[in-house]
Amino acid sequence: HRLAGSKVVKNIKPLDTLGNVDLINGKIVFLGLGASTAGNTWNNFNDLVEDEPGLNPCLQLVNGSQGAKGLDVMIDTLNYPWYWTDMVFTKMSAQGATPIQVQAIWLRTASKTDTIVEFPLFPNGIADKLEILLPILLDKFPNLKQVYISGFFYGGYADSSKAFYDIVAEPGSYYTNYAVKWVVERQINGDPDLVYAGPGKKAPWVAWGPHTWADGMRPNEHDGLYWDCEVDFQADGGGYHLTNTGKLKDAQLLLDWAKNAPTTKKWFLDNPAWASCDPSARMGNGQAERDIEMPLRDAPEVFPQPNRGVFQVRLPQTAQTSFNLKLIDSSGRPIWSGNQAAAGSTITVAPEGPGLTAGIYYLQCSSPESITTLPVLVK
Repeated sequence: HRLAGSKVVKNIKPLDTLGNVDLINGKIVFLGLGASTAGNTWNNFNDLVEDEPGLNPCLQLVNGSQGAKGLDVMIDTLNYPWYWTDMVFTKMSAQGATPIQVQAIWLRTASKTDTIVEFPLFPNGIADKLEILLPILLDKFPNLKQVYISGFFYGGYADSSKAFYDIVAEPGSYYTNYAVKWVVERQINGDPDLVYAGPGKKAPWVAWGPHTWADGMRPNEHDGLYWDCEVDFQADGGGYHLTNTGKLKDAQLLLDWAKNAPTTKKWFLDNPAWASCDPSARMGNGQAERDIEMPLRDAPEVFPQPNRGVFQVRLPQTAQTSFNLKLIDSSGRPIWSGNQAAAGSTITVAPEGPGLTAGIYYLQCSSPESITTLPVLVK
């Protein structure tokens, strides 16, 4: 399977926004997908990559992760088409990339509906959903070649008072790694829904991403990895949101894996094949260098406008405090709320339930310094 993955790598080339090979200005987009735990790690991974020498100048990292959205939403394209069109694609566009440029994906996600944490029922259920997701990924990203999946890190510190405790706590987190193992095995064993080559191709080639599970403070024998509750996990994070130290540890695992895995290092690291890529005005991750003269954003912004009931808000970069967000309808009825959003961050607003009907809504962004109300047009 690894040899087959090495053959797939040979077809990875920098692409322009229309999917044409462009060895000078094209990009190899490496996309991160999952919920907030994946997105937080990816942001730290991005920071590490920006400072890492010796990487492919054609490479661009893009964070497509969406908080609180897991496998159930990702695979239900009938009821949640907006997940891809209004969330992932919009987020990609804001980062200067198109779906047709994506050639590799790192994925870490789980299911909120697989709640019977028994072996092998639980990991099999997640593997089934991953098998459904892989062809969807190929449909959404036509030039996708490789998907790498990671299971979850240690769940033994989960807070029993929090939602989804059963699936986050051990052995649930450990079992997600079996789900990864089994979906890879299904492709190796010739599952017809996971064919990745030839005229019957239905899915990308799939393999393990970095293995991030360890038994709490007991180090893994093969790599010494361990997870310290007080150091690596947020005190109020439910036992699954990491501290900045924990996020950096997780991101370092991702970077070390990408630099050394046989099927990633050929396009992740610099080599003569990428010599024609234009490195000017680019950071280590392939993105255009930020204009240091660009003024900082001093007011919140909602985009896209209009939207289909799922949108994002960019918060002021000049603020000194966090924001509380509240979405209300025209009568003042609260629809959605979010607390302690960091200044300068971009927050996805996706109310749960049947979705918003067409009309005008209002997003209140409040902090100790100010209160701003923005209209939100839903079509």
